[in-house]
Amino acid sequence: MITEFSLKDSSKQTVYRTAIYLRLSREDGDKYESDSISNQRKLIQDYINGKSEFCVMDEYVDDGYSGSNFERPSWKQLYEDLECGAVNCVIVKDLSRFGRNYIEVGRYLQMIFPVLGVRLIAINDNFDTLNEWQNGDALTVPMKNLINDIYCKDISTKVSTQLAAMRRRGECISSFVPYGYKKDPNNHLKLIVDDETAPTVKQIFIWKLEGYGNHTIAKKLNEQGVLSPYEYRMGKGDKMNCSFKQNNKALWAAGSVYNILHNECYTGTIVQGKWKKLDYRSKDKVLLPKEEWTRVEGTHEAIVDIELFNLVQEIMKKEMRMTDGECAEILSGFLFCGECGRQMVLQPSYYKGKKYRYYTCLDCRDEGRKTKRVRDIKAHTAILEAIRKMAEIAVRMEVLVNEADSLPEQSREVARLDRQLVQLQEEMDRYARFKSGLYEDYATGILSREEYMDYSQMYKTKIYNTKKTMRTVAEERRRMIANYEEAKWIQTFKKYKKLTSLERPILCELVDKVLVYEGGRIEVVFKDTNSIEATLEVYGYEEPREEATVNEQPKVTVRKAV
Repeated sequence: MITEFSLKDSSKQTVYRTAIYLRLSREDGDKYESDSISNQRKLIQDYINGKSEFCVMDEYVDDGYSGSNFERPSWKQLYEDLECGAVNCVIVKDLSRFGRNYIEVGRYLQMIFPVLGVRLIAINDNFDTLNEWQNGDALTVPMKNLINDIYCKDISTKVSTQLAAMRRRGECISSFVPYGYKKDPNNHLKLIVDDETAPTVKQIFIWKLEGYGNHTIAKKLNEQGVLSPYEYRMGKGDKMNCSFKQNNKALWAAGSVYNILHNECYTGTIVQGKWKKLDYRSKDKVLLPKEEWTRVEGTHEAIVDIELFNLVQEIMKKEMRMTDGECAEILSGFLFCGECGRQMVLQPSYYKGKKYRYYTCLDCRDEGRKTKRVRDIKAHTAILEAIRKMAEIAVRMEVLVNEADSLPEQSREVARLDRQLVQLQEEMDRYARFKSGLYEDYATGILSREEYMDYSQMYKTKIYNTKKTMRTVAEERRRMIANYEEAKWIQTFKKYKKLTSLERPILCELVDKVLVYEGGRIEVVFKDTNSIEATLEVYGYEEPREEATVNEQPKVTVRKAV
């Protein structure tokens, strides 16, 4: 804060407590050498030299701040000094250095400065609020402010367009680099793996896969002495905002773990353009819908493979209520009431001094309906049996697929469909040639207008029907040569044929949900059920849909389609 200043002058000349204000932006195009901070300073000092009416109190510099708004640190400090009277005169190179917002600049010049008794001088614009009316600036100054505002808007549009193009090319334009990566020293628009922190990222995903909660993961990292992203970046010399810091050392927190687990960047995909400025004059931003984000795959080396990342996303969609403060219950978030659809809650029950655990539907209990509940051990065993049953089906299906692909009948059928597709394409090309030649016949008078319209419509209909037939044949061919890529579920389930214990990652990979009905009947709904049903239909697999039992209770039905 500037101390109060007073000056006695025998000539009674008014002496202004003067502030020099300098601004340079890296966003609105202020990159010319003439606008550099040093040149602005020299111009103003040359103007002041020899003028006894100005007593320079201080210099205020906003280097790297746009003139589209007045949210600039040095300007805020200067405004405080203007309000308390420590400064009553501001000198700038030109009005664009003061600001480019037409409305805000006009508000300062016409409303705020007159009330505060502040004099503003813009040297290159030959503008001085002390004698603006005598110089006829009442009209020219608003026009200059408007031009400056239009210039700022134009530059903002150009910069936004350029940045959007860079995002579409997959170039990392953010100054913030996700933990686990660093900027390539040879190309600052490209990310490379940081060997110091990438192992920590991998470990976080593994712990989440094992069922640990975000708080527990953060605690484990702190106990191991792993530097938090904030402390790591500080150690590398990055400038960080420490206003939120509560302790001498920033520790890992659940929020940091959550952000890492949800960041698709770790799969080698860069996602940018999530936020958009409300207005070029404002710094306020709004979050855009996901479909409008710019997403480019394969821009950098992945730290986590896509299968692990997707599996962790599935895990986090389920309820992760911790019962022991460490890991989630294996079935947590999977069991639902088959009647009302509500997610079932794990509750303890005591009988003759022993503790039992049941998954219960609270809605049925609260509304007086017969309570749907199942003991956790029985549900666990039933789901395990259902997975093994599907694994056996997958093994048998693999044999059928291999046999079918090697049958000469199928090869001949596929060849027949291939020939039919070629014939249909030739037929459609022929109709298209006929249709394109109609206009020439009409123009030369061979065809009347009515004939031209009739023939044109006829060929248009033939082309449409041929395309429709080609789509049908192509779909039949696709189904005929259904392969492993279309039946990934076979490979997925096959590896669990000898599964002896149920783990949460396996559940997240295979099971969509488990429905519990009255009497303890359990229905397991697997993921990718449409592919399973389609493959079974293509290869004619049939199996009696009898109900399997686990110790007679509960009954288990494996649902293969939603």
